[in-house]
Amino acid sequence: MAIHSQQTHQDIAYTHLTHAYIMLAGDKESVRAGRWNGIPPRDRQMLAHMAGIGSKKGDTTLQSLNALERGKLHCEARRLIKQLEIVLRCAQGGELPSQFPAAGHESDGIAA
Repeated sequence: MAIHSQQTHQDIAYTHLTHAYIMLAGDKESVRAGRWNGIPPRDRQMLAHMAGIGSKKGDTTLQSLNALERGKLHCEARRLIKQLEIVLRCAQGGELPSQFPAAGHESDGIAA
């Protein structure tokens, strides 16, 4: 009888654990969807186009994308991040353009 009782508790614990995993998985997907919706549509469209799945996929919900499409987005985003890091390094420095045109001293009589 004690063995049966112990097995029942294990079954209940397993059931609770299974439900917890399902809830966590649902919450993770909700968090992912919220983050996806937080990206400006233009950026999502650009990334979807670059990933080769069509820019229209950037307008869709995250749940409508299958695993292959998500994988393509993931790989393309990784590649783009690496390229943008290089752009950030290269985009530093350079000459500062003058805000004002060079002063012509002909009118004030000062020789340059």
